Amino acid sequence: MAETGWDLTHLFPSDEAFWQAFSQLAARAELGARWEGTSLAESTHLLGALRDFFQTFRDFGRLAVYALASSDEDTRHGERWARRLQVQDLGAKLAAAWSWLSPRLAQLGGARVETLLAQEPQLAEFAFFLRDAVRLGRHLLSEGEERVLAELSPVGRAPYNLYQVLTHAEFPFPEMELPNGERVRVDQTTYTRLREHPDRFLREKATRGFFATYRHFARTLACALDAHVRHQVTEARLRRFASSLEAALFPHAVPLGVYHRLLAEADHLLPLLHRLFALRRKALGLSQLAFFDLYVPWGEDSFGEIPLDRARELLLESVTPLGEEYVQILQEGLQGGWMDPYPRPGKRSGAYCTGEAYDVHPYVLLNFQGSLDNVATLAHEWGHAVHSALANRYQPYPTAEYPIFLAEIASTLNETLLFHHLLQISLKPAQMLFVLSYFLEHIRGTFFRQANFADFELAVYQRVEEGEALTGDNLTALYGEKQQRWLGHGKEVEVDEEFAVEWAYIPHFYYGFYVYQYATSMAASTFFARQILAGEPGARERYLNLLKAGGSAYPYELLCQAGVDLASPEPYQELGVFFADMLDKAERLLHQQNIGVKVAVS
Repeated sequence: MAETGWDLTHLFPSDEAFWQAFSQLAARAELGARWEGTSLAESTHLLGALRDFFQTFRDFGRLAVYALASSDEDTRHGERWARRLQVQDLGAKLAAAWSWLSPRLAQLGGARVETLLAQEPQLAEFAFFLRDAVRLGRHLLSEGEERVLAELSPVGRAPYNLYQVLTHAEFPFPEMELPNGERVRVDQTTYTRLREHPDRFLREKATRGFFATYRHFARTLACALDAHVRHQVTEARLRRFASSLEAALFPHAVPLGVYHRLLAEADHLLPLLHRLFALRRKALGLSQLAFFDLYVPWGEDSFGEIPLDRARELLLESVTPLGEEYVQILQEGLQGGWMDPYPRPGKRSGAYCTGEAYDVHPYVLLNFQGSLDNVATLAHEWGHAVHSALANRYQPYPTAEYPIFLAEIASTLNETLLFHHLLQISLKPAQMLFVLSYFLEHIRGTFFRQANFADFELAVYQRVEEGEALTGDNLTALYGEKQQRWLGHGKEVEVDEEFAVEWAYIPHFYYGFYVYQYATSMAASTFFARQILAGEPGARERYLNLLKAGGSAYPYELLCQAGVDLASPEPYQELGVFFADMLDKAERLLHQQNIGVKVAVS
């Protein structure tokens, strides 16, 4: 199936239609001011205000996805970037126009909110929002101060915008010649491909050249990250939080114990991670692993380049344990213009799914190049897409949107199902080892690597909270310390200081305590996947009900209802048992078959 990109006409048939909708929504910003002078203590007024509020941001979501997606199609396109900034500006204006709403709802108090809900049945779809507004009120400022913060929100996004433009549109990445004579620019997309190359000399050269560019701009990128973190720290202090971490977890009522439990349990599991590095070293036939040896596949490549059509088939086959409705939605999306799959010059690197267009469907961006890792990314992003589709189908708009704390469970569970399926269809020992190696590395990247990032990020915020400025040198030194510990420097991996600038390569540090949720989600999704694959009664229904619940309750509460408590050791211990079992199987296969990959040792 030939495919060049997603179909944005599902959002708007043309740019002209987009601008017409943009103008209409901009004109409706006055609705916020109109309701501001009305008492919300009356149920009819409250109902009218909430309907207008949610319709405003429901319409804005459609505009935002169009602007984001069209800009990411070609980051070099100045007009599209300008349109994206205009939409961000409109979003800030709309937020400012309605910034009075949350403080006013908080002032109603819990008792009055319950009375109004009893008086007006049509308020039912807003019940969670209203009750949560009372809870959030503990850290709201005055209406005037909230308006100022809302108007300043584009300034808070400036560091990330700077990072994006600098690293994707203006970085002078080096060029290098491949063994076949092809000259390539070692940018983000090419680097992720070359770091997996079997020729050790080539991947070392690519890795050193790639990170040399980041080192050259480390001071600038440190200024951007310092501005981002300082903005978060300042707002947390203004809102009377004890720390930036508390402020980040409070909106979705995630207990602080979840974050600290993750770091503690991941620390306990480090011997398993270092055991994986020992296995990798043996498989690659090296006396010592280097940083540029951490991504090359080990085991005989039993798949080669996987066409996108075959990747779709594998994904559909792997998710059959989730039932007919899940598969049906996935089939519709894969065939319906929801995805932009292939890399090209100027296109945003990486992958994502955006489900903000409630009345349309999610959009998936990939940079698919045919590796098994790319197939796993396909599964990951479509986990998000089906989650959004299910939440939008079963929840009204006010409770459809779910937080990242839940989102990464759906994505990582899809990956686990994919690898389990591959292990069932790959019968030769070499094929089994190849899939097991990817499965183990998937857990390393999603759990251990993200926990490493979370450890670093917490230390960064704590330093700024203590009055320290972030610089290229101290960020690189801090990251190097963390990197050495997590990678087992001096044991299995020799960590070169040259690569401690990797912090500057990670965009998620501009998201504010985001990365830990990949790791907690990996623990939760492994827990769910093992139950579903074992056919445990009710396991699939509990999981699908979690997806369908969207944001209808706090995510930690929804997870506990589904049987997973991420503030307890159990999910992480279960992940450790699962990981150790995969290690055992891979070690036996490697010993029996003596299978590895040939490497050019420089």
